[in-house]
Order: sequence, then structure tokens, then C-alpha cells
Amino acid sequence: MQYISQLKNTHIDYIFLGSSRVENHIDCEVVSRITGKSCINLGLQGSKTNDSAVFLQMLNNNNVSYKKVLFQLDYAVNFDAYSPQFKSFITPYLNTESVSDNIIIDLNNPFIYRLPFVRYAANDKLSGFREVVLQLFDKPSRIDLTNGFEGKQGTGRDIKGNLPATAKASNRGVLWMKKLENNNLIFYTAPYCSQARNRDIFNKDLIAKYPEVISYIDVFDNKPQYYSDCGHLNITGAREFTAILTEDLLID
Repeated sequence: MQYISQLKNTHIDYIFLGSSRVENHIDCEVVSRITGKSCINLGLQGSKTNDSAVFLQMLNNNNVSYKKVLFQLDYAVNFDAYSPQFKSFITPYLNTESVSDNIIIDLNNPFIYRLPFVRYAANDKLSGFREVVLQLFDKPSRIDLTNGFEGKQGTGRDIKGNLPATAKASNRGVLWMKKLENNNLIFYTAPYCSQARNRDIFNKDLIAKYPEVISYIDVFDNKPQYYSDCGHLNITGAREFTAILTEDLLID
């Protein structure tokens, strides 16, 4: 969040938004090596679509231009709310220029949250007091987010999972992103293990309701060594997936 709030008046060719299935799957070093273009991974663990829509709104507010925005769409489409961690992370920035009034209204936080140390103290455990202090004095974060990729180690055994049978036909975060950037917005679905209950049923319904989605859900069905768990690739699988997606979608 701090990195986004400080990112102003610049250009990034490829911006990736979504949950841990972006954070753990997209290595921007691979994207840049293949394309020669700049890239940032803004995936957030446990993120919902509304969270990513606010990220995109903040980038627009900060005059950050881009060539493509890529959003990983999956079962999170069934949730029309902000994730708790996102509401905590954004709290220290509510009075900054990056967070426009429409975001504040949509978050629907109590008015008292606009008072500096009230909003910081209320969310200290999740947002991290040290990061709050750094934000106050406009200091750099302890974490280098210029890539954003956080690969998972190891190979899962006897992996399995569960997906819903249907996808919600309308999602507020998705509609918000489309309104902000419809022409240069790409929706895709990252790999999910074949052992996941309802996987193919859900994927079929998701594509029926969101035909613009490019699905890679089964791309590694014959390569279980690429999975850390059912919903997440390990670092080797992530870099292979990043290369596949880049070659498919980002090479002009």
C-alpha cells in the first residue's frame, strides 16, 4: 500500500492485480526479460476484487500510466466485499491524495477513522505500527516491492481442494475495474490442481458469465511437480506459468 501511494507520475507497462494467486504466481523479472518492458506484481494475499479495484483507482489518481492491467479472476468473484487485511492496510492512507473520496465512501469506515492516530491504532496489528510510522514521515518500507513476486517453496503431496459449483454473474469490483480501464484490462485464471472438487464445473460457469476470461486453470494438469498446494504453484511452476502467460498475452 505504501509503495502504491508513493508511486506517482510514472509509467509501468504491465500491472498484475489479484490475490496470492498473483503474488505467488507472477514473477515480473520473467515478464521483463521476455518483453523488455516494465512490470509490477501488486497481488495481495486474501485479496478480493474490490481491493484490486481500489489499487487501480489509486494508480489512476496518482497519474500512473500503463500498457496493460492483468487481473486474476477466480472464485473470489463470488465475494462482493473488501478483505479485512486490505481495510487495515489502507487505513493509514485515507487522508492522502491517492485515496479519492469515492474510495472513502465505498469503504464506509466510521468518520472517526479520518483522525490520524485513531485509524492507525485501530488497525495496528494488521497494518504494522512500524509501517504506519514510516508512512507518516514518508520513509521507504522495509520491503522491496518493485517486483512483488513471492514464490512458494516445495512440492505438495496428495494435494486437493474445493471450488464452488457456480460463479456469481455480477461483481462490483470487476465492474469497477472495467469502468476504470476496459480497453487495456485482461482477465485470466491461474492454474488450479485437477484434484479440486468442482474445478471444471466452476471454470465452465465462470467463462460462461465472464467470456473475456482467459483460462489457464488446467495448463499444468500433467505437471503436479509445479504445485505447492492445490491453489498455488511453487516457485518453479510460477516462473514457467509467468513465461507461458507472457508469451501468450504480452508479446505484440
